[in-house]
Amino acid sequence: MNRIFLFIVILVIIVGGALVGFWAVTLPGSVVINDSRGELVSLHSGVAAIALIVFGGLVAAAWWVISGLFVLPGKIGRSRQSNRARKANMALAEGLLAAEAGDSTHALRLARKAVKHAEDERLKLLLEARAAEANDDWAGAERAWGQLARLPGGHLAGLRGSAMAAAERGDHATAEARALEALGLKSNADWPFNSLFDLRVARGEWDKALETLAIGEKRGLISGDSLRRRRAVLLTARAVGLPEDRKQEAQKALAEAIRAAPGLPPAAWHGARQLMIDDKAKAAQGVLELAWKARPHPALAQLSRRLVPQDSRENIAARLRGLVAVLPNHRESRILAGELAMDEGDWVGAVKTLALLVEENPTARLCLLMERALKGYGDTDEAQRWGRMAASASREADWSDIDPKGNAFDFAQRDWSRLVYAFGDVSDLVHPRYESYGRELEAGRVLAIAGPDDEDKVAPPKAPTGRLTPPLDYVSDDD
Repeated sequence: MNRIFLFIVILVIIVGGALVGFWAVTLPGSVVINDSRGELVSLHSGVAAIALIVFGGLVAAAWWVISGLFVLPGKIGRSRQSNRARKANMALAEGLLAAEAGDSTHALRLARKAVKHAEDERLKLLLEARAAEANDDWAGAERAWGQLARLPGGHLAGLRGSAMAAAERGDHATAEARALEALGLKSNADWPFNSLFDLRVARGEWDKALETLAIGEKRGLISGDSLRRRRAVLLTARAVGLPEDRKQEAQKALAEAIRAAPGLPPAAWHGARQLMIDDKAKAAQGVLELAWKARPHPALAQLSRRLVPQDSRENIAARLRGLVAVLPNHRESRILAGELAMDEGDWVGAVKTLALLVEENPTARLCLLMERALKGYGDTDEAQRWGRMAASASREADWSDIDPKGNAFDFAQRDWSRLVYAFGDVSDLVHPRYESYGRELEAGRVLAIAGPDDEDKVAPPKAPTGRLTPPLDYVSDDD
């Protein structure tokens, strides 16, 4: 393409020169010039025109050469600068790629090379910080990020890198200070909010975490269900940790948590328990029913049984039926219906209800309930078989939230911290007792009502002889 263009240019020059020559030859008259000796010299007009054109070309060429000599040093300087910039950019690009790839040695070598060529101090510091991070040199990385934060345009990036490096080396106070400084800047970046919130949640600083959450909400960095659920967990964790002399403050926080997320069982359980302690059983039952409608949990039913000490069986049954009526087809409601049948001595109804449930998923909890129901029915051999099955059956995570004494959601600080994200972001619960294989309330044991020895005093329907084969035959003896 370039050759064609050059050929066309040369062709145009030749044709143009020929036309100019033809035009000069056809010019009429002559030009008289007085030379240095005083003699007159006569030239044809065409020859004079050509001479004038040639002279003009020579002057232009001379001017181009002279001006080129003047600007040549600048061009050489710019060429060197461009070459340095190209080498610096190449070293920076390759160094950043090496740092991201984890090749710390190569990244450091390229960082030193970039320092020699790069003119933008920010780029040099960026590569130096990344290379230090790749080498797990968090102190060096924090130093480079700190220098970058003092340069124009690098403030926010430097604060972020410095906060991350400080957190990696365990200096959470410095990390928090950097995040706070960044949060005070006018920026749409969400990392200052997330970093500050994460640090405060990790340390169990619930009040400060709630303040940070409010800032994130005001700036539009968090909203919707995630905002409400995170706030509910933080309020619950804060309330649980308050001393007895701040009980009213705890109750207020729990009420706010329940309003924010009715489907958070720990908030409902602790809130209802506070009302139970104040002899407000009716209000506590209302909280439990609201929570049951949002998310049934066995701990809520266990607490409902114990709302009134030494209460009658009729009142206990009425409260439990109130829970069942809220979501009658839910698995927990069906299990609760089976337990109610056992409380009333309806062993046949209990076995039928539980048999349908164990067909879906024969957990250890259901196996123990089946054992209790069959004992009440009078089929001891079959009851023992279900008891043996319970030893190897799978556990239920939600049931593990209840300890052997009937207390629920007795979380450590780190567990509440996990729950902030597990429930706050994806509406999941954490189950520390399940994960650590901790002891839990025995499923066949009922708190605050008559024990197994007292059940004989309640005259159950007379059990027929023989096995209850229809609902149980799907399970083989080999299981």
